[in-house]
Amino acid sequence: MNNTISIRVFLLLSVIAICQGALVGAEAPITVDTANLLVSIDPGACHWSAEVKGTPMRLNEVYFLPDDDASGWKVVSSVNQDDSSNLGSFVTVTLRGTKPGRLDFEYQISVSKTGTDLLVSLGRSNNTGKPADIGNMDYFISNDARLGGTTDKWISLGTMSRNEEYYDLSWVVDLVTPKMYQVNQVVKNVDTGNSLLVGHVTTLKGSSRFEVAHGWTGKVPDRMQVRGYCSYKVTMPPGKSFPGEKLLIEFSNDAIRAMEHQSDLIAIAHDIRLKQRRPIDLEDKELVSGNYVRFSDQGHRTASQFLKTYGLYDFYYPQPREPSQSPQPRVGPWGVYGLGGTIRGSPPRLSYPAECYLSIHTRKYLGDKIIDFSNPLTIKLERERAFQNAVGNENATGTIEMDYVDDWDKWPGQYDPYMSALETYHAGAAPWRELIDQKSPRRTNRSNMALIDYGYGFVDICRISADSDGGFEEKDGGYNFWFTESVQGGAIRAFYNGRVFWNDLDSFHVYSWESPGWVPNGGYGTTGRFNYGQAKVSANFKAFAGNTVYVMEAPNDPLLNREFDAKYPDNRIELLKRVSPPTMDVSYPVDLFVRKPAQIWNMPVERPFGKWSVLGVFNFTNDLNRVSKLAWRPFETFGFTARLDAAKDLRLDPNKEYVVYEFWSKKLIGIFKGTFETRPLNPYDCDIYSIVEKQDRPVLISTSRHIRQMAFDIKDLSYDDQQRTLRGISRAVAGDPYQLRIYVPDGFSGKRVQLSEGLAGTMKTDGNLLMVDYTSSTGKDVEWKVFF
Repeated sequence: MNNTISIRVFLLLSVIAICQGALVGAEAPITVDTANLLVSIDPGACHWSAEVKGTPMRLNEVYFLPDDDASGWKVVSSVNQDDSSNLGSFVTVTLRGTKPGRLDFEYQISVSKTGTDLLVSLGRSNNTGKPADIGNMDYFISNDARLGGTTDKWISLGTMSRNEEYYDLSWVVDLVTPKMYQVNQVVKNVDTGNSLLVGHVTTLKGSSRFEVAHGWTGKVPDRMQVRGYCSYKVTMPPGKSFPGEKLLIEFSNDAIRAMEHQSDLIAIAHDIRLKQRRPIDLEDKELVSGNYVRFSDQGHRTASQFLKTYGLYDFYYPQPREPSQSPQPRVGPWGVYGLGGTIRGSPPRLSYPAECYLSIHTRKYLGDKIIDFSNPLTIKLERERAFQNAVGNENATGTIEMDYVDDWDKWPGQYDPYMSALETYHAGAAPWRELIDQKSPRRTNRSNMALIDYGYGFVDICRISADSDGGFEEKDGGYNFWFTESVQGGAIRAFYNGRVFWNDLDSFHVYSWESPGWVPNGGYGTTGRFNYGQAKVSANFKAFAGNTVYVMEAPNDPLLNREFDAKYPDNRIELLKRVSPPTMDVSYPVDLFVRKPAQIWNMPVERPFGKWSVLGVFNFTNDLNRVSKLAWRPFETFGFTARLDAAKDLRLDPNKEYVVYEFWSKKLIGIFKGTFETRPLNPYDCDIYSIVEKQDRPVLISTSRHIRQMAFDIKDLSYDDQQRTLRGISRAVAGDPYQLRIYVPDGFSGKRVQLSEGLAGTMKTDGNLLMVDYTSSTGKDVEWKVFF
């Protein structure tokens, strides 16, 4: 008995000693307390939690180790209280872990000092002495993410990598199976606006993935599961290491601004500086025409002839390009992985030796070869191929199209198995970036069908939707109906525009269209007509939501012996006049979390002389089968209207009054404060509003030149209180009637107008609206003064 007691005492003392030793060796929990965030980290368990102070928004018990198993790991922590970079000011906690036979990790959590950002990265080092395969790697997993309220009021959407992959509006309560997106996933409480964004900031080696699901087994209605991880598909040699991607976790009360913020961080991390390096400089007409405005007649008539015939030459600038041909035919399906030749002016890769290709031919690419950009020889030859493109084009404008499409992936047999799909894509893209930056600085790199997030820093203009020029709603030859392709692609990728690249929503038509010959329906394609409403919606949306203008028309088709009117209707030519060229202002989808597709787009405009907004409201269809409806909203097809909050929806001061003018109806709509209700819209129609702050003196509220209104044509604007004079400088097109629309408050009236260039103007009044009309004969800028 005494022996038994002694053994028990010994065992108890041993357990106590072991526990005491473990406690001595374990690191104490770390607390980070910033202006808005409270984060607690348990280094030993490799767990952390975060909350936005004073709100119900939080992530609890986040982990990253496989199976949430920290046993056997030796973890050392450190804290950097002043981690400042161009991404912001942070407190950064670093956990370094080692375990025999496993890859070492370096895990970082950077907590914003001033905002609500959390940046997470996970680096790996191979000190095992043997190669290691790395597939998917978790960066953060939480089974307890909260926004306040319950998941039946939380709605989710996200962004995919391929340009023809779009988004769904999903109630979190319905996500029993996790929903995955590749660029970001955003969850919003529709009652409070509380939101959580998980997304990437860098794309250097690992392709990110983000999953959201309902709470554990559906028994907890106030929380959800969130996961962020990266796919690598590499074999890591001994002694190698990588720092991992920077992934973003951001709580906010404005989900759309959070997406824009993510894009700003992407641009900073990849040193893009789009507006500085690739500006849409309206003073450089050749640059704008060559890079951001395209007019194609599908090869049946020169664009120059069409523009001159219909008086469009100066609207699309006087450098229209004639159809160009590649010196070599395109070989293989797109020439993507194999023989190349899709880049105009560049030879195909016919001369590349066999070692530049993988030894496999996949059915996925119809047997086309797969090029290996992990091979230094391939990169060398690609650089030579790219730089051939510069010969004779050093001062030219225009776009170079990188010929890599959607399905860039990792394949067995690479020269360097440690290079991921991201890295091999970047290796193939880098020569084309170098070509433009070093040899042809006035050209832009345009991506037509590439994985969008693979092109950060390499691409200047990005196609963000699939082909959309095969009709409006007709589904023919493999094309989906138009608004699904362009509107969904434009809506879910609007946050990129003007930050990471200029968004290209593909071409549009205002009258006649023709499916290209390569659509998989056999034969050359089909032709059709747009009615005016479809043309109006198409032209306005493409020019408003994107920042390139690409018109594709088929004015006649003698090759196919089809009959097309020789003369385009005047109202279609008027549409073409009012949408070109773009400016550097960008719009966002106001109702992205309300409707699919989004129908309301706001464009904040800021100039040295003032701020205002341009608002586009669209009714895309009259087919109820094509209208997506959430369970809590009725169909809104006929008489579509919306009530918009000045602050939340339009980013305006709710305490100020604003004057509203509608462009196409040429009507002063009125004045609002706090909320604005749009006019009812029938199917196939749109309104473009100008929204300007009301003053106690006359204010310019609209002009007639462009749907972006004053954002395009007003170069300077001021008001002289002493002389009661409104003055400005306007861009002009020779022979195009031009109108200034001025809101005149009570107590003022227009007396006379004075114009430069010896021009004469007329004035007329309709209530509080003063209209000043003139026509420039030269197209030079017009200085004007209106006296009151």
